[in-house]
Amino acid sequence: MKNLSSDETAYFFEQLALMLNAGMQLSDGLEILYEDLDDKRIKEICGEISKSINSGKTLGEAMEECGKFPEYAVNMVKIGGVTGRLEGVSRDLSEYYENRAELSRTVRSAVIHPLMLLFMMTAVIIVLIVLVLPMFSEIFSQFDASVSETVSSAVNTAYTIGWIILAALLVIISAAIIIALLSLIPSVKRGLSGFLTVFPLTKRISRKFSLAKISSAMSLMASAGIAPEEMPLYASSLINDKSLIKKLDKCRERVIGGEYFADVISSSDIFPSMFAHSLKFSYTSGSFEQSWKKLSERCDYEAQEAASGIVSVIEPLIVIVLTTIIGAVLLSVMIPLMNIMSVIG
Repeated sequence: MKNLSSDETAYFFEQLALMLNAGMQLSDGLEILYEDLDDKRIKEICGEISKSINSGKTLGEAMEECGKFPEYAVNMVKIGGVTGRLEGVSRDLSEYYENRAELSRTVRSAVIHPLMLLFMMTAVIIVLIVLVLPMFSEIFSQFDASVSETVSSAVNTAYTIGWIILAALLVIISAAIIIALLSLIPSVKRGLSGFLTVFPLTKRISRKFSLAKISSAMSLMASAGIAPEEMPLYASSLINDKSLIKKLDKCRERVIGGEYFADVISSSDIFPSMFAHSLKFSYTSGSFEQSWKKLSERCDYEAQEAASGIVSVIEPLIVIVLTTIIGAVLLSVMIPLMNIMSVIG
C-alpha cells in the first residue's frame, strides 16, 4: 500500500484534531473512525495505528511503524506529544498538508493544460496529413501534367512540414509521459525536483515553491514549540533546492553558535528583506507565531500565482503556434491552387 497523499494526510490530521478537541482517547477515536470510514486505505491505517497504541506505543511511534505517513508529519507528532501540543500540531498539520495538496493541484494544472493542447495540436496535424493534404493531391491530379508538376512540389513541401511537426510533437508528448511515469519513483522525483531548482527557465518558480514549503513548515514548528536550532533542520528536509538547504544549514550553525534566531533569519537572505525584518520585529514583540503564519500565507499565494502565470502564458502561446503552423501548411497548398485557378479563369 502506497503512502498517503497530501489530501489524505490532511484529512487524517483533521479528524485527529477533532478527536483530541472532544477529549477522546486516541485509540477509541481511531476505532470509531475505522468503523465509520468508507475509504479503505485510511480505514486500514486507522485500525493499524489503533492496535499499536493499544499495545503501548505513542501516536508518533505508531505512525512511524505504519510507514504510510511523511517523515516530517511523524516528527511533528512526536514533538507535539512531548510538548503537550498534539491537538494544535494536528490542526496545523491538517492545514499544512491542505496547502501542499493545493500547490500540487496548481502544478498539475500548469502541466496538464498545455499537454492537453499539445494532444489537440497533434490530432489536428494528423487529420491534416491523413485527410486534408491527400484531398488536395487528388484535386491537383485531375489537372493536366504541366499543372500537376507545378503544384506537386507545394504538396510535397506541405507533407514534409506536416510530418516534421508531427514527429516533434510526438517526441515532446512521449518525453512528458516518460518523465511523469519516472517521477512516480521517489529518487527520480527528487532528482527532477533538484534539476528544476537550477534550470534557468524553472529556477525562479521552483524557488517560490520551496519558500512556500519552508515558510509553512516554520509556521507549524513555531506553533509546536520546536527549538529554533531545530527548525532549519526540519525545513531543509522538505526541499531539494541545494542553495536554500545550504542557507538553512548555515542558519542552524549560527543559532547553535549562540546567535539570536531572529537575527539569523533576518540576515540569512532566505526570505525577501521586507518579510525578514518583519519576522525579526515579531520575535522582539512576542508575536512570531502570527508573523510566521502571515509569511506562510504570502509565500503560498505567490507560488500559486507563479504557477497560474505560467499557464496563462503557455496556453495562448501554444494556440498561436498551432494556428500559425496549420495556416502555413494550408497556405503552402492553397496559394498554388489559387494561382492555377486564376490562370484557368
